[in-house]
Amino acid sequence: MAQSTDNEGRVVRITELRRCVIEACLQLDLPRKDAEQVAEVLVDYELRGHESHGVHLLGVLIDLYRQRGLNPRPQVRVLRETDSTLLLDGDRSIIVAAVQAMRWCMARARQRPGIALAGVRNSQPIVLGYYARLAAEAGLIGFACTNTPPLVAPPGGRTPTLGTNPFAYGLPAGRYPPVVLDVATTAGAAFKVRLAAHSGQRVPEGMLLDHDGRPSTEPNDFLEGGLLAPLGFPLAPHKGFGLALLIDSVAGILTGAAFARGVATEPAATSNLLGALDIEAFLPRQEFLDRMDAQIEQIKAGERTAGTDELVVPGERGQRRHDQLVAHGTVPLSAVTWDGLSRACVMLSVSPPGVLEAE
Repeated sequence: MAQSTDNEGRVVRITELRRCVIEACLQLDLPRKDAEQVAEVLVDYELRGHESHGVHLLGVLIDLYRQRGLNPRPQVRVLRETDSTLLLDGDRSIIVAAVQAMRWCMARARQRPGIALAGVRNSQPIVLGYYARLAAEAGLIGFACTNTPPLVAPPGGRTPTLGTNPFAYGLPAGRYPPVVLDVATTAGAAFKVRLAAHSGQRVPEGMLLDHDGRPSTEPNDFLEGGLLAPLGFPLAPHKGFGLALLIDSVAGILTGAAFARGVATEPAATSNLLGALDIEAFLPRQEFLDRMDAQIEQIKAGERTAGTDELVVPGERGQRRHDQLVAHGTVPLSAVTWDGLSRACVMLSVSPPGVLEAE
C-alpha cells in the first residue's frame, strides 16, 4: 500500500484509526465503553465513505465537550415507559442514549405488539443510519430521526426556523445487505458545507441560500448567516420543509423537548425519535426477506441511462466500500480529514494513527 501525498491524504489501518478515536474520547473524559461506542460510529461512517460524518467530527467533538456543555459522563434516565414506548433524558449525551433507545426498541419490538418507539431528550445522535442499520441487521425494520438547530427558513422566508432534521430507515433483506437510507430534509448537510469551506470548494447549486434568501454556491455565504435550502428546492421546497416540520414535531414537541427555534445552537437541545418494527407482526420473516430481494432485483434490472454502469439501492455503495476496506484492513483519509484528525490529536495529546509506508 503506497503512502499518499499531502494532496491525497493518508492511508491508515482501521484498527489504528479506531484506537486513535478511542484514546481521544478518553482524553475528553468519556468512559471507555462510551469511547468505544463513539469510535464505532465515527469509524463506521468513515468506512462507508461519509467523510463529513466520519472521523472528521473528532475536532467537532472537542468543541462540543469542552466549550458547549455536552456531558462526557451522562446519567441517562427513564422518564416514561410502557410496553411499547420509552422516553429517555439523554443528559446532554452524544450517541450513547440513542444506542440505548434503539436497543430497547429492538428488544420490545420482538414482543407484543411488534413495534416499539423511543423518544430521547437532550441527545445528539451525530448520525442516524447507524441506528436504523442496527435494527435491520437484527432482522427488524428500523427508523430514526432527530431535530437540529435551525438553519432552514420556510419557503419564501428568511428566518431560520427548522433544522436539517435528518431521518433514516433500515430494511432487512435476504441475499442482499440491508437497505439503509440516511438523509437530511435539506438539499445538503451542514457538515458537508463546512467541509467544502475548509477545502476551499463550492457546493452544488440548489444547496445554499445567502442571508437574503438568494441561491448561492459559496459556503461562506452560509457560514456568514445564510440558510440551507430545503429538500426539493427550488421547484418544491415545501416538500423538504414539510418533512422537517414532521420530524421536529415527533422528535421535539412529542418528547417534551426543545423544538423549532428553541433548539437554538446548543447541541444538547436536540432530541430524537427511534423505532423498530418486527416483521413477524405482518408476515413470516422469510417471506418478507424474499419479497425484499425481489424488489431489489427489479430495481437493479431496470434499464439504465447513458453513462450509468449500475443501479443501486440506498446504502449499497457504502456497504460495498465498508466490506472491501474491512477485508483489506485499511482506510484512506482525505487531506482535509487527515489535517483535522492530526490537529485534534495534538490538542488532546494523542498519537495519530500510523501512516502506511510505500510497499
